[in-house]
Amino acid sequence: MSVSMKPRVARRPSRPTQRGSMMIEVLVSVVLLSVSVLGLVRILGQSVRGSGELEYRSVAAALADETIGRMWVDRPNLAAYAAADEAVAQLPGGTRTIVVNGNIVTVTYAWQAPGSSASRHVVTATIRGN
Repeated sequence: MSVSMKPRVARRPSRPTQRGSMMIEVLVSVVLLSVSVLGLVRILGQSVRGSGELEYRSVAAALADETIGRMWVDRPNLAAYAAADEAVAQLPGGTRTIVVNGNIVTVTYAWQAPGSSASRHVVTATIRGN
């Protein structure tokens, strides 16, 4: 009696075939990645636009402070500073309006940045003597 010593090979249990499931997972991952990248690009665009608006607003604030400073030094001639819609080269489409009502001065800078709505910066000051 001869006994054969062949090793027994364990058979894997048969599973239903899942062909294409990995491809679907990859496609879903690509779609999710694309949506997140588009969201980041949109946020980046808004932040760039917002930083440009902040730059124009800070320029308008500096110009308004400079104008009021000049008026403060020249208090006897406040009425001579009144102006309407003067062009301002430092701001895109910029204009300056100065209203003098006694010793109360209102300086308004208006501009419109490319691709954005019109903006204004208004400063009101009371200019009194010493």
